[in-house]
Amino acid sequence: ETNKRKRSNTFDVNTEDSQWRDPVWTRTSFCPERNTCDIPGYDGDVHAASPAMAYQLLKWELYQPDQWCSLYNSSYQTLPPPGYHVDTDKGFSYSTADEAFVCQKKNHFQVTINIGMAGDPKYVKTPAGPVPVDGFQVKVFGIKLEAQTHHITIEQSQSDRSKKSFLPVQVNLPGNKITKITLGRLHFGETTANNMRKKGKPNPDQRYFLMVVGLYATVKEKSYLLVGNVSERIIVRASNPGQFENDSDVSWLKGQTPDSVVCQGLVGINTDAPDEALVVCGNAKIMGTVMHPSDCRAKENVKEVNSTEQLKRIAQMRIVEYDYKPEFASKMGIDQVHETGIIAQEVKELIPTAVREVGDVTCSDGQKIRNFLMVDKEQIFMENVGAVKELCKLTDNLETRIEELEVWNARLAKLKNLGSMRLKNNSANKRGVNKGTKSQTSVPSQKPSPAKTSKEYVREKYRHCLQHRIFQATIILLVVTMAFCAICITTLYMLTLREDIDFGSSNESMHDVHTTTQIGTTVTPTSSPGPWPPDVDFSSVFYSDEVYCCALTTSNSHVSVRTSSTVESGFHKTPTNAKQSLPGETHYSYNSYHDTFILPWPLAPRWTNTTIRSMLISQNQQVIDHHYIDQENSRKGNYSYRIPISKHIPINMPFTLQMNTTELLVAHLCAYELRDECTAVMDYNDSEFQRGPNTQGYVHEWPLSVARHFRSSYHFRLSVAGQAHCSTDPNYVGILFTDYHFHFYRRC
Repeated sequence: ETNKRKRSNTFDVNTEDSQWRDPVWTRTSFCPERNTCDIPGYDGDVHAASPAMAYQLLKWELYQPDQWCSLYNSSYQTLPPPGYHVDTDKGFSYSTADEAFVCQKKNHFQVTINIGMAGDPKYVKTPAGPVPVDGFQVKVFGIKLEAQTHHITIEQSQSDRSKKSFLPVQVNLPGNKITKITLGRLHFGETTANNMRKKGKPNPDQRYFLMVVGLYATVKEKSYLLVGNVSERIIVRASNPGQFENDSDVSWLKGQTPDSVVCQGLVGINTDAPDEALVVCGNAKIMGTVMHPSDCRAKENVKEVNSTEQLKRIAQMRIVEYDYKPEFASKMGIDQVHETGIIAQEVKELIPTAVREVGDVTCSDGQKIRNFLMVDKEQIFMENVGAVKELCKLTDNLETRIEELEVWNARLAKLKNLGSMRLKNNSANKRGVNKGTKSQTSVPSQKPSPAKTSKEYVREKYRHCLQHRIFQATIILLVVTMAFCAICITTLYMLTLREDIDFGSSNESMHDVHTTTQIGTTVTPTSSPGPWPPDVDFSSVFYSDEVYCCALTTSNSHVSVRTSSTVESGFHKTPTNAKQSLPGETHYSYNSYHDTFILPWPLAPRWTNTTIRSMLISQNQQVIDHHYIDQENSRKGNYSYRIPISKHIPINMPFTLQMNTTELLVAHLCAYELRDECTAVMDYNDSEFQRGPNTQGYVHEWPLSVARHFRSSYHFRLSVAGQAHCSTDPNYVGILFTDYHFHFYRRC
């Protein structure tokens, strides 16, 4: 041992959690009684700095962790890896221009290692098995970044200023204590290649070294790596740093305007790796406004976007509340961890251009988030502007229709008032005629005066006939007007009916009911000898010959849940009579649809197609079509499906029902019923079915608890947002909403 390697006195060390936040520490349990312990160590040429002293140090990563060997105590129990922390106290300076640490070959550098041993190690794991440990030693050497199998010798200056190759240092590691070792007066044996600059700038072909500090267990003449750290890249130069320009001053220059500073490069606040012109890790206060370029003279390929598509994208966007992870928030300088916002992965599916990858982000606990995603909220704001424009168009259309209806109502009211006035005049005329008739019968008839002309005589004679003709003409005009109104109403109704037929044709494959000409006639499919309709089978994704959840493996449990008391009682009606379909055949019977209630045309809302365009099982992409319709319990606007599932489906198989619609609808889960739960041991919980009471959009995916029950039923109600829900009067079925009942059962 040299004079620079002498044992030091013991001192107390606090082992609070704050000491183990560095990512290269492996935490162990030391000093369980008083949080203090005695530490032997090695002194260098200066007193080692504490890790809490703040100046820029090398960053370290784990070195070949897959080759680390485990330690055992005297009872052959595996001990946790030793706690290990490395600091470079002196000899390295960071170069901003080179983006790397620089070390002068002729200058000393110093390394301080803190090692914490949990337990009393006696054996080390080797390929031949546990072997007694002879001792422990610390090795320091360099490797090339581009060829890491090539080792670089580390030298150490002696007291007579001579240099010798640095040999491994034997250390004593007492159990449950922290040992501090300081290695001083170290040099690299050679310099890195391509150190010379070109035109005052770093050489693009610059080569780098890495420094390795490892703890080894010695067994006779062999050594086994227990734990090790490798530094970030290092440049080793033979020249004095003063020969190069000062890299820290050239980046900031005085601007052309007074009180201005210019930086030619990237600026980072609370971060040492900015990837944009300005990166701020923390909160920023802006008292003014943020300006964006928008002059048309600087733009080309200007096209107006489709606001309808923007409204659809915004409607599918999910707004959530969340909390940032503490280790991420502390690293990024985020004070308020609870926020309301969006998820970048979900936005990427809707608006890919609004999401960007910014590289890897390292949290305060050392965890790395690969390809971290950030969202351009300015683009999402413009999407909101387009969605608002589309809503304004829809509002204007509704206001126009309301005004038209008000005009028609005013005209009809005028016609009604005119008709009532005509009827009053007619009744008054009749009373006058009756009085005249009575007076003629009571007074003797008088001959017309010879003074009256024949023309006046004819007018007087047919006056009452003329009054009747005027009244008849008024009635005819009123009838013609009413007929014209009826024709207009019929025309509008036919146009609406045509839209209904067009939407109905798009769902023909879903709701087409195959019937015969006589009620009660049974139709048996002959296209395939197997069971019909086909079972929901997952053999394409999971093949099994084992029978699950049949009569001998179920318990008579029954769970029935409703979200509203006004849901139709028909939801729980399951065909259990003699005509129930047996495995392998299906009975179809004719049952016409009946509309129980229809709103008058002036009060009916604009019709929207609330039916399902298609539905399938997400796991095996099996389509649920019209073959599964339960015709005895189906009518217009209220459809019932009986869906058999294979007896070979395991009870822990996930089951997701996907419903696709042509309109932007809300799917409400109004009720569900679970019968005969399978009694086999479950390897998952019921959390897959605990989700929100509805979904909104064009694609509705519902995870259902189907595989774990012998029978289960679900009632969904589809409607336009805000027009109907589970408590809506069932008489509005087919008008404001459409009901779907799904009955699943295992076909054993």
